Amino acid sequence: MRANNNQIGMIFIVIGMLIYSFHDLAVKILANETTIFQLFITRAFIGVIVTLTCLKYLDYRILIIPVYPKLTLIRCVLMHFGFFIFFISLEKLSLSTVTALFFAAPFFITILSALVLSERIGLIRILIIVLGFIGVFLIVKPFKESEFSFFMLAPLFTAFCYAVAMVISKYTKENENAFLQAFQQYSVSLLLSVITYIIILVFPLDFINKEEWRFIFGSIKFDNYNILISIAILSIFGTLGMTSLIHAYQVGSPITNGPTEYVLLILAIINGYFFFGNIPDYLSLAGIILIILGGWALFFREHQRNKINNKVSPT
Repeated sequence: MRANNNQIGMIFIVIGMLIYSFHDLAVKILANETTIFQLFITRAFIGVIVTLTCLKYLDYRILIIPVYPKLTLIRCVLMHFGFFIFFISLEKLSLSTVTALFFAAPFFITILSALVLSERIGLIRILIIVLGFIGVFLIVKPFKESEFSFFMLAPLFTAFCYAVAMVISKYTKENENAFLQAFQQYSVSLLLSVITYIIILVFPLDFINKEEWRFIFGSIKFDNYNILISIAILSIFGTLGMTSLIHAYQVGSPITNGPTEYVLLILAIINGYFFFGNIPDYLSLAGIILIILGGWALFFREHQRNKINNKVSPT
């Protein structure tokens, strides 16, 4: 049954990552025409409507106070600010670089699964995790001042937030289905986005070069219907992608299913090349390969352990 659940989880991860490959590409393209708050507020508003509709259709009971209020708040706040910073890095860095750095997430998930879910982590897994972070090191290149950017730390922060959120999602799955968790996520994100935007409008923040940070400090506009429709479509697919990923981690093992997400990295490199002409340099390419190898090594290691366990206890 565990193996079947992992396979189902992998299918939903592939669906979610296929959606997010075009979602991230669209965000990077739209970044020149809109602002992060227009993206986030619209995305959260539509996300609330879509998930609430699904919950009503399923006749699922929505509690005003969640079963796990503290964990829910931590998960939602981390996901909000994690992806807020991720969107900023998408505007500043190449698509392949941002995506590759985000894929430190499976290594964070492995560590957190051991700490929170009591999943065993041995010497081989530790060596695999080290291999993955060497890949991250090669992409960030802190030893080359001319190529290092602090924006590269943003996807790593997102990866950590995402890892914590998915482990919490797994922990709370018995009382909260994927649509409810997505509804909670978008509700908190909508509230935080509106509050943050009001703060920016009220306080002048004159010490910041707002032209350089136009993606954050630009005004929300409603006069370009093509942009509004594009954001709306993006938001609907983003909601479906988010729900697919949450469900994947609820039904399957985070350690086993996480490496399946690397399909997004391959698609990001392809999209980055065809749409923006971005080609990773040799060090970045080496780092990407190490991250992929590390992630899949974690998967095969877990697969072998499951086969051994199934032989020992066939029931």
